[in-house]
Amino acid sequence: MNRKEKLDWYKEEFDKICKIIHNKKELSYLDFLRIRNFKLQNSTIEEEKNIKEITSKAFELAKKDKIEGSIKELLKLNGVAIPIASTILAMKFPEKYAIIDRRVIKQLNKPEWMKDYLKNPKTYKEYILAMRKTKPINLSLRDYERSLFEK
Repeated sequence: MNRKEKLDWYKEEFDKICKIIHNKKELSYLDFLRIRNFKLQNSTIEEEKNIKEITSKAFELAKKDKIEGSIKELLKLNGVAIPIASTILAMKFPEKYAIIDRRVIKQLNKPEWMKDYLKNPKTYKEYILAMRKTKPINLSLRDYERSLFEK
């Protein structure tokens, strides 16, 4: 997206959200998420070319099971910390990767990961390896993570 396309999208999205919520007495959860995501979209300084280059490198590393390297590559994107980076990998490769979350860490009984799971790629690697060892055969890693999250 070039600058004009971003500005056009931003204006159109604002107008759409206004129409959706105009006559509502309160926001639904999805309305709230749409507004929040609208604002976050406008606050990023990341260029599409850079996003494509970084995610391409990260996906290649992830395919080779270079967990820390793929996370470190995604962390180069403005506004991306390990929870977002793990979400990107889980969406691209749900069989091999999962979203990191404090509730899942608690279910795995790994309190030592709580202090740095938001910023340490090594902790994400340990998280993924532990989940791969304990997941049931019939579930993808993402589905296993979701089951732990929902407990």
